[in-house]
Amino acid sequence: MDNLKIGIDLYGGDNAPNSVIEGALFALKNKYLSPQNLVIVGNDITPEHSEKISNLEIVPAKNLITNETKPTEVLKLKESSMYIGCEMLKNNQLNGFVSAGNTGALLTSGTFVAGRLRGIKRPALVLALPSKSNKPKILVDAGANAEVKSEHFYDFAREGIAYAKFLNLDNPRVAVLNIGSEDEKGNTIIKEASKILQEKEHINYVGYVEARDLFDDTCDIIVTDGFTGNNVLKTMEGTAYFILHELKETIKKGGLFTKLGALLLKGSLKSLVNKIDYRSYGGTFFLGVNGILVKAHGSSDSEAIANALYVAYNAAKFDLIKKIEL
Repeated sequence: MDNLKIGIDLYGGDNAPNSVIEGALFALKNKYLSPQNLVIVGNDITPEHSEKISNLEIVPAKNLITNETKPTEVLKLKESSMYIGCEMLKNNQLNGFVSAGNTGALLTSGTFVAGRLRGIKRPALVLALPSKSNKPKILVDAGANAEVKSEHFYDFAREGIAYAKFLNLDNPRVAVLNIGSEDEKGNTIIKEASKILQEKEHINYVGYVEARDLFDDTCDIIVTDGFTGNNVLKTMEGTAYFILHELKETIKKGGLFTKLGALLLKGSLKSLVNKIDYRSYGGTFFLGVNGILVKAHGSSDSEAIANALYVAYNAAKFDLIKKIEL
């Protein structure tokens, strides 16, 4: 049995603390982690749950961060669960930390409390997306850095490559998101970023990729600024759920043969839903900081929390942080 420890923010998320505790229990029941691997950061445990988690390590912390908390304020809230969790990462008391709380506050905590890795100027949110092939497509940055310099794309590429190795993608192809595939397309930052990546022999850089080709097998890693990346992500989510909604409405209004056809396609439709369901991905990695930091979806239920703990534990076991080339 290993001695890895993964912390979970008791107060993070719309459904906390119940969803967090139930997620921890879900993870233990399904043997994602053992009790020795799990640490709850926060101590407002209800009598209903206290006996069920009596064998877990609990670190006292306060519920001080809300969705309205400004990112910079978290640095003053040193008794908060988020601050304490990231501090434990820095001090190697945790090998990973998961939170479904305020994204901006978590990114600030990760950057300034846990600290950046040596040689990394800009940590980024790294996310696995579905694609037409069976391989995941990696998006960097998914929302951490709204404004970037061209040199930061090199950090994003290294972070994406490390995550690709974690997902068993060999020699992953890196592309820069652009408004066209031609060399003359794009703004100054994009063109300079492309030139930087071309000059890095250890990076398998394949050029530009357009947003409409994100799901094609043209590359494995897409690097972009966080403003663009987050908008791409939310557009994808919105479009996917719109299509599913319209499909359901069409079936509901259709005749007998439409409903029979839908019944025959039930298994395929369920597979499609699972492919775009955020709960199956566990969470978004914030790479480039000193430790495994996972941002779970704010509306995570117990299953999503359990999956976030699972991917954090496996990333720590894989030693993901050391895979980022410095």
